[in-house]
Amino acid sequence: MTYQVLIRLLAPLIWLYIALEAVKKQGGRRFFAQRLGWHYPSSQTQPVWIHCTSVGEVKAAQALVEAILPRHAVVITTTTSSGAKECQRLYGNRVRHIYLPLDWPYAINRFLKAVKPQALWVMETEIWPNLLKLSRRQCPVSIINGRMSAKTLKAPNWLKQTYAQSLGGIDHIFARSELDAERFRALGARAGQVEVLGNLKYANLQAVPDQPRPLAQSYVLFASSREDEERPVVEAWLSQPRTELLVIVPRHPERRDAILDDLKAYRSSLAVHSLNEPVTDTTKILLDDRFGVLMAYFQHAKLVIMGGAFSPKGGHNILEPAAYGKAIITGADMSDFIDETALLKSHDALIQLNDVNELPSALNPLLDDAPRIAQLGARAKNVIHQQSHILQRYLQRLLP
Repeated sequence: MTYQVLIRLLAPLIWLYIALEAVKKQGGRRFFAQRLGWHYPSSQTQPVWIHCTSVGEVKAAQALVEAILPRHAVVITTTTSSGAKECQRLYGNRVRHIYLPLDWPYAINRFLKAVKPQALWVMETEIWPNLLKLSRRQCPVSIINGRMSAKTLKAPNWLKQTYAQSLGGIDHIFARSELDAERFRALGARAGQVEVLGNLKYANLQAVPDQPRPLAQSYVLFASSREDEERPVVEAWLSQPRTELLVIVPRHPERRDAILDDLKAYRSSLAVHSLNEPVTDTTKILLDDRFGVLMAYFQHAKLVIMGGAFSPKGGHNILEPAAYGKAIITGADMSDFIDETALLKSHDALIQLNDVNELPSALNPLLDDAPRIAQLGARAKNVIHQQSHILQRYLQRLLP
């Protein structure tokens, strides 16, 4: 009841927020209208509806989408314009993209009436009470690649009760791991409702495409860096002379100016891609502040330092560099990727540091040990290939 009252009381602020997001994130009129419950294209066939919050979930669902497209029409919803762009990049006109309506009953009912889905598959974590309840009246609803953070379990009691009621009404929760399954049960899901099928991200990585080499120079990649990480990693990198280049690809490229301000003491050794600054003999660091370049950098890196774990951010996806057979170093906080981290470490396929101050002592000996780098990379790639059965599991349970 508290939730239903809140979403109505906050409606004017939500309208304003959506309007600002439409301008700020360049979603335009379609973003504004569809998020508020208007202008949904009618479906001639009953599509499978897959909800993906943003880019990460769109990418995680790719292998599943490709597997069902020959037989089923697909609609993908996202809440971000970047997710919409990723849909366009991956599928073109083969998949219809719509922005997810806000969790107001009138908006969801208008969406359902227009789209007429045969099933709803919600990627990972999205628990919108009205969305799940109203969709379930029209079609089966499943959470796929289910992920549940410890933070969600610490939500206020009224919100946890709302989540529990929402989960109780859906058909299946297919979790990534036993830990995620336990957390869904702790939140109120029924024991028989939850099943562990594995992480769909492995399915996308069984045959990663070759990428053009982004740089002629030998380089170490610092991928998906976050706030408070660039300066200590750069200082660790510069503490001992290296002939390789350090390439920084931040998680949020729009942070460029903040990163440059933090690294102003090293500005003479740093080149910035968006400023068209060349890499010269005196360049030690390259900041590549573009979207969509990580996979190419992963494939051709000598070694990958994965960000988001040297500060309390939960870490980032280590499976993509693993699929390219790369040696990977990451930090202590991989709380959003506990199972992936444990799996790679159990095969001696990942180096996890307790603190960024350990980076120089770990990095320099490793860069001078080509056999060890090759061994780490080969083991990481083998771990990915051992998970090739996961896609078939999902297909059998979702479309038996």
